Amino acid sequence: MKIAELRVHGFGKWKDFSISPAANKVNLLIGENEAGKSTLYQFILFMLFGLSPKQREFYLPKSGGALGGRILLKTEDYGDVWVERLHDRYNGRAVCRLESGEEREEEWLHHLLGSTDRKVYESIFSFSADDLLRLQNLTGDELGEVLLNIGLTGSDQIYQTEKWLEKHMDERFKPKGKKPEINEQIERVERWHQKKLAVENDEEDYERLQKEKEEWIQDLEQIEKNATENINRLHRTQQILKTRPVLVQYHQMKEEAESLDSSLIFPESGIERCQQMKEAILPLESEKKMLANNHDEWQRKLEELREELDHEEEEKARLLLNKKTDYDQDANESIQLTKQAERIREQLQKDLNHMDVPIEEDDLDDYPLPFYIEETWRDLRSEWNNVNREEEHLHEQELDIGREFEKIEAQQASIEHEQISEEQVRVYERQIEDAYQSATAPSDRQIRTSRADMIKRRKTGAAGAVGALVLGLIFQSFLPGIEVVLLTILATVVFAVLAYKSHITLQAHTNSQGTQKDDHVSYQNLDKARNQLQKYEKRKTELEHLHDQWRQLNQEEIRLEEKRNHLNQRKLRFESAKAEQESLYPFLKSLKIDYWEKLYHLLTQAREKRVEHHRIVQDLELHQARSNTIIEEMEGFYHRNNWEFYKRNVELHWRALMSWLNEQDKKREQCKQIKESLHELTRQAKENEMKLQTYINKREDLFYEAGVTTEGDFYQKARQVEEKDRTLYVLKDLEQQLKGMLSEEEQEEFGVWERVADESDLQARLDHIKKEKQHLEEKRSKAQQSLADIHSSISRLENSEERSEITHRFQMEKERLQEQAKEWAKYRVALQILRKTKQTYKKKYLPQVMSVAETHFLKLTKGNYSQIRLLPESERIIVGHHDGTIYSPEELSRGTRDQLYVAFRLALGETMAESMRLPFLVDDAFVHFDQTRLQVMSEILEEVSTRHQVILFSWRSDLPSLFQSPQVQELQ
Repeated sequence: MKIAELRVHGFGKWKDFSISPAANKVNLLIGENEAGKSTLYQFILFMLFGLSPKQREFYLPKSGGALGGRILLKTEDYGDVWVERLHDRYNGRAVCRLESGEEREEEWLHHLLGSTDRKVYESIFSFSADDLLRLQNLTGDELGEVLLNIGLTGSDQIYQTEKWLEKHMDERFKPKGKKPEINEQIERVERWHQKKLAVENDEEDYERLQKEKEEWIQDLEQIEKNATENINRLHRTQQILKTRPVLVQYHQMKEEAESLDSSLIFPESGIERCQQMKEAILPLESEKKMLANNHDEWQRKLEELREELDHEEEEKARLLLNKKTDYDQDANESIQLTKQAERIREQLQKDLNHMDVPIEEDDLDDYPLPFYIEETWRDLRSEWNNVNREEEHLHEQELDIGREFEKIEAQQASIEHEQISEEQVRVYERQIEDAYQSATAPSDRQIRTSRADMIKRRKTGAAGAVGALVLGLIFQSFLPGIEVVLLTILATVVFAVLAYKSHITLQAHTNSQGTQKDDHVSYQNLDKARNQLQKYEKRKTELEHLHDQWRQLNQEEIRLEEKRNHLNQRKLRFESAKAEQESLYPFLKSLKIDYWEKLYHLLTQAREKRVEHHRIVQDLELHQARSNTIIEEMEGFYHRNNWEFYKRNVELHWRALMSWLNEQDKKREQCKQIKESLHELTRQAKENEMKLQTYINKREDLFYEAGVTTEGDFYQKARQVEEKDRTLYVLKDLEQQLKGMLSEEEQEEFGVWERVADESDLQARLDHIKKEKQHLEEKRSKAQQSLADIHSSISRLENSEERSEITHRFQMEKERLQEQAKEWAKYRVALQILRKTKQTYKKKYLPQVMSVAETHFLKLTKGNYSQIRLLPESERIIVGHHDGTIYSPEELSRGTRDQLYVAFRLALGETMAESMRLPFLVDDAFVHFDQTRLQVMSEILEEVSTRHQVILFSWRSDLPSLFQSPQVQELQ
């Protein structure tokens, strides 16, 4: 998983900020102190793992706004996943949006991160300079073990926890020692135990009394049990006496029910069913008669309507009426076409008047307007505009060149006026040369060497000038242009000036040798000569530059003249093409060429309107012919039926025809409805007959089930069955009362369902139970008195002040010892579980972590330390120097210890990343590294970034130069 984009809505100092970290490069976030590096670091952790509400308040935006943001994660299983957290939404919980549009919650993000929480992530994939600072505060013995724990889990938390547990265990108990609190408590419990034994040896009677107490308690419990049983028997006897009247009534009703005829059979709910069938049969019989009468009435009406219908004439009328739509459409179309033709004719005439050209409506057919004429006229207008613009541009360029020529001539005249003569230049040069000769006093050999060099330079300059001129002419023949000419002139001038200076200098040497002057130019004259020569060279250079500018302007003037000739030729071609079009279309002579293209569109539209007018006139004639044909057919129909017909009332005749057909339709519809009614009456009659027969059959079945044939016999048998049901109902009710009044045990004991117990026997039983109850109460009172006497004796012995105090103190100290032992056992179990877990992790991950750490440590130390080993007996980390010397971590320098720590952190991260591929976050962890170590560290991080995403926060602005291709984001 890799971070592809961060968008901060608001978090601390950051607001509306976004970055896109690279996937396979080292990402450097560079910024000075207070630039917000740590805040951005915390924002990444917040987006991945969240913060509590109180922690989120610390990062509320300083400039206002909502706290939160979004982070884009690139995953292998789910593609792009956007994770969003907002302080004021869902209590800061994450909302994950997948590429498919699905939304997932915080639990899904926790699963995506491999169930890694913030603490585990910071221990494995994140470290900072603070971790290195804490490393310096450890003692020598502690340092090796801390590095071991870092290699296991990425932090020293295991070491700190183990030491904390050992400390608390030692504070509570040691096998040998008196200071721990459990050792002292054991001694106190032993002392009080001895005192308790001494008191108990003198109290043998106490045990005897305790034994007697237990015996009396058992006797009393048995008495209570017998008394309870006696009370239960008394209650059962009293209850059976209360329920005896109901029991007598139950057995009487039982005998009466047994005397009834058991073979009496009657249908269930027979009376209700018979009444329901009777109520259903009567309306069905009435409905049957009504349906028969309705059927005869409708049949008579159907015969009358059939006689009034004329099918042949109706069919002809319908065929004629079907043409009304066409007639109406033709009539409407004729009206619309007439109006449209007049409107187009008026628009056409108006358009021709608007054109204001000598052309009539009939002339539109004489002038063809092919599709390419528009393009031809547009090109002529464009060419005319281009020629005018180019002529204006050429005129402006000519004026500019004239002004430039005047400016150059004025500058040249000013410089030539101030320039000294060539003779004066040679005088100044000889003065300077004489001054140098007198100052240096060169030997004859040096003079000869200098003269030879000047001769050589003069020849080189002359040859260079000739060569540059020849090459320029050659290039000009292949690549014509002002640039080649200017370069050639410039090179020739440079070489010529070089040769000329060498020649002047050579003459000065010759003159100085012929005339050995004794006097020397003064220092003031020497400065004056130098200044004059410098001004001379400067003005000379300016003149050469002006001369080059003049040549360039001259070339530009020649090119403008060529453009002027070309423009004149374009004008001639344009005039010829324009005259050709005016000969083809004489009306163009009255218009400017700028309006020709617009006139083309107007003429095209006018021609289209004229064509449209012809088409409309033809359509109008066609519609009028079809309307006349339909009117003739209508006139024939009216005459066949002896109806009056007038052509001026055609619309009235249509309505009359439609009215007659509607009457025919109504009659036919009435016939149809009557037929449907007859069919419906027939169906209803069949349904009625079926329903009626069904109820009659059901009534016969009900009589058969009751074993009778007539309705009177059926009701008589119903009364007999009702009497039997009443008797059984009363018997069932009495049975339920008895079950509610007597328990099952009482029912079984007295046999209430088989017989009724005699009242005298029950009263005798009740008197016997009461006598037993009185005897048990006397026996219980005696036992309670004896037990009270024994309790008094035991209390007297137990309430002895010395024994009570010793027993209480012993129990109190014993309970305190037990609590302390439980507390000590908790720490011991926790320590054993921690060491077992540590041993498991060590076997599983430590060899791989140490192997990777050894590789990184070898690179970081430039090969000085080649081994990292674990001492089995002490479980401490040691390192091996390349010369064979073994060092413990505390013997290393601070920088080397930092490197060892970083090697372990990177090794653990890479090892764990095989199962949890999460980005590395490093916050200024290399501030104490020198330049060499920092360079190696950058190479390692760059190599790690090819497999895992690395994001490094730092204040060092020179850090990007140490990496080959980092992605750098500067934080302001």
